[in-house]
Order: sequence, then structure tokens, then C-alpha cells
Amino acid sequence: MTERIEQIYDQAVAEEKLKDGTKYERLTAIVFKILDDSGLVVHDVKLSGDGKEASHQIDVSASYHHVQRRVLVECKDYGTESVGIDVIRDFNGALIQLQPAQGIVVTTTRFTSGACAYARDEGIALVQLRPFTDHDWNGRVTAVHVAATGYTLGEPETRWEATGKVRPAPDGADHSTGRISVHDVAYYDASGARQGPLHSLLAPWRTELSRATPTDGSTDTITGHHQLEHPVWLRREQHLVEVTGFAWSAPVVSIDFSLHITASRIAELIAHAVQLPTTRSLTESLSTALGPSGTVIFHDQLARWTVDDDGVITSRPSA
Repeated sequence: MTERIEQIYDQAVAEEKLKDGTKYERLTAIVFKILDDSGLVVHDVKLSGDGKEASHQIDVSASYHHVQRRVLVECKDYGTESVGIDVIRDFNGALIQLQPAQGIVVTTTRFTSGACAYARDEGIALVQLRPFTDHDWNGRVTAVHVAATGYTLGEPETRWEATGKVRPAPDGADHSTGRISVHDVAYYDASGARQGPLHSLLAPWRTELSRATPTDGSTDTITGHHQLEHPVWLRREQHLVEVTGFAWSAPVVSIDFSLHITASRIAELIAHAVQLPTTRSLTESLSTALGPSGTVIFHDQLARWTVDDDGVITSRPSA
């Protein structure tokens, strides 16, 4: 058993003493559960073919609801040694009797050319499942950096248009400032009776203003004109002045922001197809996951699963 495989298993699944190769077999079983959790995945089973006396020890058996028969997996946790034709040939002997939907050989290392040729002849899939390395990030997104500039309007200024009609202001009349902060400013009728807050009268203009905000920063100021539905009276010093509308201008303010997202999950394993069969096919989900580019398996994914006493891969109980 390679040291890195043992570390991954101990940290993600359970720290326990198992015979050589068992931790890799169990990690493989968990990975097949991760790749398609609809299936029943079992580690270390003995199976016999229909009407056959001989039994065969199978490292991983995966049964999926959308296939009628099992996917059977042989696991080889090698260091630098390549998987040779003898491994594929021995495994194929079991497949001939058991007749699964698919046979797969999974290893941490490589396959010899002879092993690949024999696997092609017999429709056996070859998969590499090994510890993830920094090199495996090449061609994958590890961080997203977004920089953008947004534009909004600053505080507008208004220039009221008077009709020339002026009346004395009643006692306690609010001063009109001509600014957008008009929540405490009132407007009046010709008799000097308070009609309401000026900001309610300007609601249609505010809607118009929101639609006028530029999105490309092509100008630093925008201007416009707003006509009131009917003339109103505003206080100007000691008088009420009749107005019909106003011209306005507002500065365009730019806002720069950035967002940087980096991968914080720990990548433990990578699983990818070395050779998929042409005469038989994996389930759709597995063939997609085990494509040439491979699937990254993260620590938190492994840690979600455990192996029960019967070898079945089950969801880990919540703490």
C-alpha cells in the first residue's frame, strides 16, 4: 500500500489497521459511490456465476438502478510498477463466469501496452485513481477574480422654474432648499394651505431619475427637466413662489469593486479513464465522470461516507 493512499484513508475515512491494499479498495468503493450515489456499492464480496461452483473475490461491486447487472471492479494499489496483462487476464476469468454489465480495473499507476491491448479485446475498462497533485490543477479553474466598475448618481441639484407669481408665506412654512433632501419640505396651494411633503410630489421624477443612470461611464454629469402635473407653491425666504417644474443635474459616481474566490477544498484523489471499452459501455454517469480529463475527489466528499460491517458504502451518521 502506498503511503499517500494510507494517509488519505486514515484522515478522511478512519484510522485503522487493515491488510495491504484494503484501504485503496475501500477508497475506490467510496469514489464509485461519489460518482453515482444512486447505486449500491459494496467492498470485498464473493460472487458465483449462475450455475457455477467457483466463487470469486471481487474488490468492489456496484449495482445501479439503471443497469440490470453489476459493475465489478479490481483494484491495484501499486507504487511504480505498472499493471500487466496477467492482472487483466486473471480478472477476466472471473468476469467470464460472473457476466457483469462491466468490468473495470482501477490502479494508482499505469497499465502496460499488453494489458491495454488485452483489455480492449475483452471490453474491460481501465481507470487510474491516484492521489491528486498540484500538476493536476493545470487546465482546471482554481480561482475566480471578478473586477467591475458600477455607476450611480450622486445627489442631484434642482433649479425651480417660477411663473412670477408670489404670495406672502404663512407662519411656520418650510423653507425650500432646492436640493434632493426634501423629506421635511412641504408644498402649498395658492391660499397657503400645506398640501403635503415635497418628496411625495417628486416620486415620478425619482422613477425617471433611476432610469437615467448611465451604465458605461460615458459622462460625468447628466441633466434633465421635470414638469409638474400642476403648479404648486414653495417657500422662498418670506414668500410663497409658484413653480411649474425644474431643471436638474446630477453627478455620475463610479464605484469599483472586486471579488476573488479561491478553492478552499482539499483535493485528495483524481479518477480518470485510461481506456474505456468500445464493445461495452459504462453507465452514463460513470462514463462522464471517468472521462479523460478526470474527476477530482475532495476530502469532504470522502469523509461523507463510511464502510459498514457488511462492506456496504453508507452515508456517515451526522455528529
